[in-house]
Amino acid sequence: MEKALSEGRMEGGSEVTPKRRRLILSGWTLWAVNFALLLAMTVAVVLLHIPVIKALEAEPESAVLQQTYYSLVGLSGLVLLFCLMIVMRQNDLNRVRRELMNEEIETDAVRARLMELSALFQVSTTLNLQLRLDTVLEIIVRRVVSALMAQQASIMIYNPESAELETRASYGLESEFARNARKKLGEGIAGWVAQRGQAVILNHKTEDPLSQHFKNDRIITSALSLPLRVGERCVGVLNVNRINHPEHFHDQHRRMLEIFAEHVGAVIDRAQTMERLGSRSRELEQDNQRLGELNRMKDLFLSTASHELKTPLSSVIAYAELLSDNDERLEAGQRREFLRRLKSEADRLLSLIEDILDVTRIESGKLVLKRARIALPEVAHSAVETTRSLAAKRRVELVEKHEADLPTLRLDEVKIRQVIVNLLVNAFRYSPDGGKVTLSTEREPSYLRIEVADQGPGIKPENTTHIFELFGQDPSEATDSTGVGIGLHLVKRLSELHGGHVGVISTPGQGSRFWVRLPLSLAADDGNDDLATLLANAHLEEAA
Repeated sequence: MEKALSEGRMEGGSEVTPKRRRLILSGWTLWAVNFALLLAMTVAVVLLHIPVIKALEAEPESAVLQQTYYSLVGLSGLVLLFCLMIVMRQNDLNRVRRELMNEEIETDAVRARLMELSALFQVSTTLNLQLRLDTVLEIIVRRVVSALMAQQASIMIYNPESAELETRASYGLESEFARNARKKLGEGIAGWVAQRGQAVILNHKTEDPLSQHFKNDRIITSALSLPLRVGERCVGVLNVNRINHPEHFHDQHRRMLEIFAEHVGAVIDRAQTMERLGSRSRELEQDNQRLGELNRMKDLFLSTASHELKTPLSSVIAYAELLSDNDERLEAGQRREFLRRLKSEADRLLSLIEDILDVTRIESGKLVLKRARIALPEVAHSAVETTRSLAAKRRVELVEKHEADLPTLRLDEVKIRQVIVNLLVNAFRYSPDGGKVTLSTEREPSYLRIEVADQGPGIKPENTTHIFELFGQDPSEATDSTGVGIGLHLVKRLSELHGGHVGVISTPGQGSRFWVRLPLSLAADDGNDDLATLLANAHLEEAA
């Protein structure tokens, strides 16, 4: 018996509990009683058999003695059968004892592992360790699989915004089935558990209606799902599966996991709170960076715009004073030249102010296009005539190339002309003396293309993605010939309002080719110009 107790103490690697000790002692007591009963019956049969033998020797013909002999033999057989039955019962008892001991050992091991994990999370909470939510969930599913001797576990977190349970962690055999899964409340096993707030155990081939949600391509022996709650609020669902396993989950597994889930729910809720705070903190940092960038751009704009506004305004004032002070001494030709220059500088000032106002309208979503059916080459030629004097002033040759028979499009003529003018002015600024700027319009399979090519210094590849941004010019490369930094941005936004897009092809030292593509679908007369403009404005606001 001591040897058995020692074996029982070593079994499962844990010390024998009083309950197990009583079970072992009861088993050995039953064995002792059976052995004593068998010995007593054997001795009794022998003692009864001796007189019968003697009587048969003295009176061999005695029928009574012969019947007595047969009775004793029958009694001995019954005793043997009884002993055999006792042995079989004892074997059954030993088998039940071993199962109970193994189950108790397993329960103790599971309880120890889960309590260890709960203690780990309690310590992390006490020490205020900044564990990310994904890390916490990964630890939970791995340890639960190990603790319950399961094959797979997953955790679904409830997202209040989408009102869905989303799988955030999955580990174990066939875990790919659980990844990226989404369930609404009441949908599937997890949705039912989250909605009811009750744990559920489902076994293979059970008649429970929830078993219909088992996947046919998975041999799930037993499934345990329970809610992760903080108070009365469900923050998620823990799913544990035994796949192709000989044992099912039992109520003690559910009870222990519910105790564990009470701690885990609080830890997950805390990790979610920290994740939201971290996300909000990152958003605030990004907002601060954007505000800093906007302040930098504002300072750059104010410094550049003040210079750009001051230059034509100074010219206007100077020419006006010359005309006022020397009206009688100026010849007619000089007066006309001064008036022309005065008008040119005033137009330049007005154009700059109009560009600034257009940027403001676009950013606020208040710019409405006034569409009409127009021919693109005619608008392009009008833009050329508007900028021809500037080209002459910069000593730049201006060339037009227009493909014949281009379809008319429903466009805002003023804004499209502004797009082309801005492209031409940008090309003039960076063209060398005696250079050439070419404006062309041509048809592509789905677009009409406007292109302005110059022979300027070109653009570095790393800067091509920024030049269409507001104030996108590099201040380190800014000169007196550069603009405010809103012209190309207006080209991009006005083109997008028409459903088009812009781009540039440039090689440093070999000039640049700026292009605008307008969709041929604008040739259709759908009568929904105002609605299209409002939708375009909404799209631009969202993109911004």
